[in-house]
Amino acid sequence: MYNDIGMTRLFNHFQSSVGAKVVMALSGLVLVIYVIFHMLGNLQVFEGPHALNSYAAFLRDLPILLWTARIGLLGIAVVHVALAIRLSLNNRRARPIAYAIHEYRRASITSRTMTASGIVLLLFLVFHLLHLTAGVIGPASADRIDEEGHRDVYGMLIHAFQNPLMVAVYLAGQVGLAFHLSHAVSSSVQTLGFEHAALDRLFKAAGPSVALLVVFGNVAIILAIFLGIVR
Repeated sequence: MYNDIGMTRLFNHFQSSVGAKVVMALSGLVLVIYVIFHMLGNLQVFEGPHALNSYAAFLRDLPILLWTARIGLLGIAVVHVALAIRLSLNNRRARPIAYAIHEYRRASITSRTMTASGIVLLLFLVFHLLHLTAGVIGPASADRIDEEGHRDVYGMLIHAFQNPLMVAVYLAGQVGLAFHLSHAVSSSVQTLGFEHAALDRLFKAAGPSVALLVVFGNVAIILAIFLGIVR
């Protein structure tokens, strides 16, 4: 009986606006951690085809772990997006009449554009999965095999980012990622209650710092290939 009451209270808490924000913050931070490691893994393109293709082959040789991670991340992403939509709709219902004058003195541009950057990021993620993961977009390079018999991920990247259109799409995705991460990380830390007067500046700088790190790494890969530095 007590367990049922406890579960009911827990469920009601997560159904509340505060609980939804906590779950959204936690799911967002998990996705941020993945984005960081994904970028670090891709940086192996600077070490040449052997390093990157071997890394990709290592991941594919652990199918249970790989698919568990993929399904788990997909589920977390769905929850994150669903809660974002729900909270946005709740905010609109709570304020059905828009303000005549918007006060933007304290709100940063990244916080004011979270919905827009989130939509850009979601569309880019779908494109990225169809392009470099599923090989639906640009299938000509999806089945390449390197000299060691591994899937030629390195060759796929070279082929993709020699195309100016693909470069433009991926750079646009990085803009959305930069804006979203810049506010999301700091906001999530605040939502989870990690606040302290002495560390206030550090927490506020966490978002922009993570965004700069991730986007700089991703853009470095794209431009290095496009400019012929990596071939």
